[in-house]
Amino acid sequence: MKLPSFLAAIAFCLMPLCSQAGVIYQWEATNGETPRDITLELEFDEQTVASGELNVYFEHGFGAPPAQGLLNLRYTFPRMESAMEWSALGGGYSTQMGWLDLRLQFGSDGFLSGSIYLNDGFHHIELVSSGRAFTVVDANSDEEMVGAGCPWVPEYVCSGATGVIERTDNPSDVPEPASLALFGAGLLAAARWHRKAVQ
Repeated sequence: MKLPSFLAAIAFCLMPLCSQAGVIYQWEATNGETPRDITLELEFDEQTVASGELNVYFEHGFGAPPAQGLLNLRYTFPRMESAMEWSALGGGYSTQMGWLDLRLQFGSDGFLSGSIYLNDGFHHIELVSSGRAFTVVDANSDEEMVGAGCPWVPEYVCSGATGVIERTDNPSDVPEPASLALFGAGLLAAARWHRKAVQ
């Protein structure tokens, strides 16, 4: 393989590392209280994570979804027929109604803290943290939450689960722009050395 082709192949492989992908955080339970076996995934843009905080209050139907910050969210529990899904590009909740109230801090250790309230008109969940440990203080659903260990009583508050919401990737695994620039400079030096060696 000739050096220019080799350099082009390396540049093509590095392109995904330079793109602006979202940063994903996921719930991980630390006890066996209800609601059990829930999943919660939140995706934020990199600029918001770097800023260290996100404060969003939004009632769907009273304006457009926030354009920056939160990109996507997904919440489910066992036997849930339709997941709670929200997308900035998709126009908000898939149900076309609901509320968001996020008061979050992004820790340098890769964990979230703060408070979360999500409601898509059919399901809702509220979590509050003490340090980086979140507790579910209220969860309920029109679809019942028996699969999550909560009896079907309309007034019943399903609560008690504790957990952390952790970044799914390790920030140190993604090369910083300075590292990529240094690598690129090395490739250019190698190309120049190769050109002189051939002449």
